[in-house]
Amino acid sequence: MLLYTGILALAYFVTGKLAVSMLGLVKAEPSPVWPPAGIALAALLLQGRRMWPGIVLGSVLLNSTGGIPSAVIVTSAFSVTLQALAGEALLRESGFSTKLDRLRDVLALVAGAVIGSTLVGSILGNLGTCIFGWAQWSNFSRNWWTTWLGDGMGILLVTPVLLTLNHAVNSFKFSLKKTIISTFIELFKRQNNQLSITNSQLKIANRRHTFPATENRYNLIFLIVNYSEIALWLTLLLSVSWLFFCSKTQAAIAQYPLEYLPFPLIVWAALRFQPAGAIFAYSIVSYIAIWGAVQGGGPFLAKSDNLKQAVLFLQAFTGTIALVALMLAAAVAERQQALVEVRRTAAMLRDREASLANAQRIAQLGNWDLNCAALTATDNCQESAEHRISNIELRWSNELYRLLGFAPGTVKPTPEVFLQAVHPEDRELVARSQRQAMLERKAYCINYRIVLADGSERTVCEQSAIESGAIAATVQDVTERHRTETALRASSDRDRLLSEIALRIRNSLDLEEILNTTVAEVRQFFKADRAFIGIVDADGVNLPNPVYGKVVAESVGAQCRSLLGWVLADENHLESQKTFYANNRVRTISDTASVQLSVPIAQLYSDYQIRATLNVPIVLGDELFGILAVNQCSGPRQWQEFEIDLLEKLATQVAIALQQAQLLQQVKALNANLESQVEERTRQLQQKMHELQESNRLKDLFLHAVSHNLRTPVMGMLILLKNLLNKSASDSLQDVPVSRSILERIVQGSEHQLTMVNSLLDAHASEVKGIVLNTVPLHLPSLASAIVADLEPMLAKNQATLTQEIPTDLPQVKADSKHLQRVLENLLTNAIKHNPPGVNITFKAEVIEVETVLTYEENLQPLTSPNNPLARCIANRISAAGDRPRIGETTQKNQETLAKFNLDGSGKMPRYQGQIANIGSKLPGVTVKMVRCTVTDNGVGISAKHRESLFELYVHDPNSRQLTGLGLGLYLSKQIIKAHGGEIGVESTPGGGSTFWFSLPAVNSDDRSLSI
Repeated sequence: MLLYTGILALAYFVTGKLAVSMLGLVKAEPSPVWPPAGIALAALLLQGRRMWPGIVLGSVLLNSTGGIPSAVIVTSAFSVTLQALAGEALLRESGFSTKLDRLRDVLALVAGAVIGSTLVGSILGNLGTCIFGWAQWSNFSRNWWTTWLGDGMGILLVTPVLLTLNHAVNSFKFSLKKTIISTFIELFKRQNNQLSITNSQLKIANRRHTFPATENRYNLIFLIVNYSEIALWLTLLLSVSWLFFCSKTQAAIAQYPLEYLPFPLIVWAALRFQPAGAIFAYSIVSYIAIWGAVQGGGPFLAKSDNLKQAVLFLQAFTGTIALVALMLAAAVAERQQALVEVRRTAAMLRDREASLANAQRIAQLGNWDLNCAALTATDNCQESAEHRISNIELRWSNELYRLLGFAPGTVKPTPEVFLQAVHPEDRELVARSQRQAMLERKAYCINYRIVLADGSERTVCEQSAIESGAIAATVQDVTERHRTETALRASSDRDRLLSEIALRIRNSLDLEEILNTTVAEVRQFFKADRAFIGIVDADGVNLPNPVYGKVVAESVGAQCRSLLGWVLADENHLESQKTFYANNRVRTISDTASVQLSVPIAQLYSDYQIRATLNVPIVLGDELFGILAVNQCSGPRQWQEFEIDLLEKLATQVAIALQQAQLLQQVKALNANLESQVEERTRQLQQKMHELQESNRLKDLFLHAVSHNLRTPVMGMLILLKNLLNKSASDSLQDVPVSRSILERIVQGSEHQLTMVNSLLDAHASEVKGIVLNTVPLHLPSLASAIVADLEPMLAKNQATLTQEIPTDLPQVKADSKHLQRVLENLLTNAIKHNPPGVNITFKAEVIEVETVLTYEENLQPLTSPNNPLARCIANRISAAGDRPRIGETTQKNQETLAKFNLDGSGKMPRYQGQIANIGSKLPGVTVKMVRCTVTDNGVGISAKHRESLFELYVHDPNSRQLTGLGLGLYLSKQIIKAHGGEIGVESTPGGGSTFWFSLPAVNSDDRSLSI
């Protein structure tokens, strides 16, 4: 960047000094030609606006050597820099190209830079010199005019030359191995490659592609011709310019416009060498003219009265030839570019035309078109119009000639010739369609046939379009597509036939209907005279003996004799048929008159007018069951492969129908057997149910009897023993032969037996009738204290310690005191009896809060329990037999109660019926206060396996510390707690003690029983 800035400043300084010294300018005198202005603008156009410091530096250096005041130096540097920046900005905005190969670029250079930017710079520069006293105000207008023209001439003469040199340098790559002469030749060779090509040169260029040796020879000739032309032009230009601008011109000769003699050479350069040649041409002429004028020669001084007028003539001349040369060269360059574009477009069109012709050949697509202007308006009759249309000439593509059977260009393309290639049956359709398109402007799309010279027929599709007064039509060979569509339609019809028959077979089990529909569809599809199905195997079809085959279904035309009911009574013929179809999948006869047949078959064909036949077997498993046949009675017929394939598939479907019919018969037989078996099994099941009911009744009677028989003697013995123990000691010793300790043990055993019997009865009653509760608000500490007092002897005997941790403010629970006492006694007794002596037992009670979400079923649960007051209210009374019905069973006595509470047989009534309608089966969450009681010991613990079934009925574990009676006690305890609406459980580890716990709803919590 600094290097470029320094070079620009140096060039500005040197050219400015040369201009001042050559023109002999003094003090504040402006220059008529100012090359630094052109250098500054070229630098900004080529290197960008970043080069402005070089312009400032060059201006400052140049003015500093002339004794100019600092203020004037600054204003001068500012004005020339602003002028260059303004010119560059205007050219950039106009889309200026530094190649100067467009008229718009030349006009932009003249208007924006030569005239516009210099106007601003000359005004600012001269204002500065006058303001700071370097020039007189009286000379302002003259100095401004001279400065404006001088800067403009500098830009016009210098800037294009620099831009052209820059492009010339950038477009060539010099090699270090090349000599100076070879580099000079290469420069002119590449420059001449941009010249316009004459007709003779085109021939040479075209011939270059023949052979390499010939190409090299013509390249040498081309270089010699071009270099000779350049040398001749340059010699004439230099000679004429030096002769007329540097020699002393006489006044008489100066009256003639001899200065314009180099003008044809400039035009020559513009036409032949494009913008670069024109720029160099007018630059050379201008520089020689200026040099001659400075030396006192040339025509401008001779024809001028003073120096100012000569300078004006010189500026007018250089400006004229520069503008003319630039504009002419730009016009020629644009023309050459247009010619290149035209040639490129023409080549592209030829390529596309060849590609289109190739595509039409591949697609077998031709086209014709007609300009509707050829059909002039006339008042003649319709026949005259048709005659005019038949003779009008169309435009055919080469592929259309070939489609119609002609060689391209061999016939005149007229509608009459076109119609001659059309099939006679289709000519009317084609002629009418083309006539409507030409006369009525109606587009069409038709399919028709054409006949070629060899007699073959092709199917084509023609469609037309009418736009902007022109008719265009395409003709495409669609023979293969037409054949494919025909085959697809036939295949579709075959598939439809198969699917319909298969659907009937799936939807119907009527064999007769299926067979009749099949033969009707087959005859319609084959367009035959007869289609029939014959059964050749008598098994399962109830054919009378000795009949071995029969035609059971037929569809026949009205002109043919019916074959329905024909029977086969020849067993040998049947065996021959089986043998034939065992080795052949089909029998095809195209003409029965041309084949040798057995006498019976020939007689059959003759009697029923069969001229052609197609038969396929119907096979069930590996046995021949029947034949599906199609007959042609009107004449011989050549059967196609797809027809044979279709008939085979139909025979398969018929075989499926026959199999389904057989399966249907088997299913009917199985159904008949199944009904009898179901009836027998139902009778057996009813008998088993009766036996089970009788067993349950006997079990209940046994339990009642056993419990009664056990309770009666035990209770009697217990009463007797207690009476004996209650006597005085003196009386007892006289009458009782046993000791008191034995009697006490007998009493304890009897009480234990009685407890077991009562537990067994309670367990049975809870299963059958449920637990009946009489709940009242209870004070749990008082109940616990009473139970502990009763257990004091047992605690003392087992050396056990019982600790109570019951808060004084514990809320009451709503429970049945009898049942709750039984639960506490069971838990405490188990902890004492089934642990080693010295066990520590803790009874603890506390209040807990349980977050629960009530569901619809939970809300209905209280009504299903016999312990609920409402449930007890609506429960049935004990029946006469002593059995108590369940809550769900209703009697006539409680029908009014059920109706009152809108209850069904389940005894349920929704508690939140209004909310359920809105929120579904889930009810709002509630917090319930419960009283949790725990009985904890530090004994031997319980195994995990035993814990899982601890609360079940009749638990036996010989390896456990538990006894048989424990199972009944815990089972009843669980039933009691559940009936109260609570939970019960155990937590224990072997060797780590046990904790039995249960929870009951507190009185102040949400009572889930329904109050009436």
